[in-house]
Amino acid sequence: MNLPFLSVVIPCWNEARFIGPFLDSVLANTYPADRMEVLLVDGMSEDGTREIARRYAVRDPRLVLVDNPGHSKPAALNLGIRQAKGDVVVRLDVHAEYPPDYLENCVRGLIEHPQADNVGGVRISRARDDTLLGRAIAYSTTSVFGAGNSKYRVGVAEPQWVDTVFGGCYRKSVFDRIGLFDEQLTRAQDREFNHRLRAAGGGILLLPEITCTYYARSDLREFCSWTFEAGYWPFRASRTVGRWIGSWRNVVPMAFVAALATGAAASPVSRTARRATGAVLTAYGLTALTFAVRLARKHRDPALIAAMPPVFLATHVIYGAGSVKGALERT
Repeated sequence: MNLPFLSVVIPCWNEARFIGPFLDSVLANTYPADRMEVLLVDGMSEDGTREIARRYAVRDPRLVLVDNPGHSKPAALNLGIRQAKGDVVVRLDVHAEYPPDYLENCVRGLIEHPQADNVGGVRISRARDDTLLGRAIAYSTTSVFGAGNSKYRVGVAEPQWVDTVFGGCYRKSVFDRIGLFDEQLTRAQDREFNHRLRAAGGGILLLPEITCTYYARSDLREFCSWTFEAGYWPFRASRTVGRWIGSWRNVVPMAFVAALATGAAASPVSRTARRATGAVLTAYGLTALTFAVRLARKHRDPALIAAMPPVFLATHVIYGAGSVKGALERT
């Protein structure tokens, strides 16, 4: 099979900790070296990322450093796509490592499924720091209870048509057909683009044989900030583009937070509210504990039984609070 020329586009900013192992995994891929380019679109990093990337570029001419004067991720993606020479564009994340056959599997997936415009795989989450909290945060994103029906997070056994994938491998003609990433969106630009793609009749395919390892945030403050923003942006982005681009999994945590807030407000004067709120919390606690036990068994890590329920609760409450702000904000 003659593989098409491939352009790998990588938005990047201040990633000195991760850029070396990441580039090692990308440049070690089995995709024919004369059939690919790697465009690292850097937001003028100041932590040594650019110097590391330049050393790699000297050794491997496939790697090209592209300047992105701002830190905007959608602007970085668009700069890379405009410069891309390939018929296929793969978007990669620096906080991940990719097996040797990743790129080839992505491109072959597009070739073997002509009805697909975007192909992706399953994201395996690992902790950036091997602490109990770090492991609990990483594993929470692979659980149905923590991630809902996000298939690229929880995994699939066979190919499935989905609403989004991690990163993505696109036919470049898609960008000519429906445009580039929306640079108004600091976050959720992937979600908006894939929603626009599906609305235009395009297909997004998740293939289980495509996998990568993603290093999830382990720091509590970073985790809380990221989770709040993750809840906020589906609503903010939807308002910005003038259409709903989320799914039911974006609404459930907001409903949970609203129910708890309503119950807490009414409980001092209503026995029914106290009982209902207590029932909701009891059911939630038992469900969280059940999923915690499953994860502890799966990963052979008994300490997760105690760590997972608080992480689940923090995830849902913080995400829901972000969604409430995003839904109510009018500016």
